Amino acid sequence: MATIKLPAALVGGSATTEVEVAGETVADLFDNHAAEHGDELRDSVIEGGEIKEFINVYVDGTPVEGLDAAVPDDAQVRVIPAASGGR
Repeated sequence: MATIKLPAALVGGSATTEVEVAGETVADLFDNHAAEHGDELRDSVIEGGEIKEFINVYVDGTPVEGLDAAVPDDAQVRVIPAASGGR
C-alpha cells in the first residue's frame, strides 16, 4: 500500500498525518481514502476530475500532472497546498 502524507492544513490537525491506502493510480488512492475516511480529502484535492490548481501532489518526490499517474505499492504520496500571502 502507498502512504499518503497529509499536511495539517488539509486535515485540520496540528501535524502531518500519514495514512496507508491501496490504489494503482492517484485517482484510486483518493477514491479508496474517501471510501474509508469520508470525502473531505478527495474534495479538497480534486475538482472536475482534475487536481485543483493550487494543490500539488507528488509520488515518491515527483510531481504528478493528473489523476491517472501510476502509484507503486510502496510509494510515498505527498499532498501539498500552495502557500501565499504576506505583505
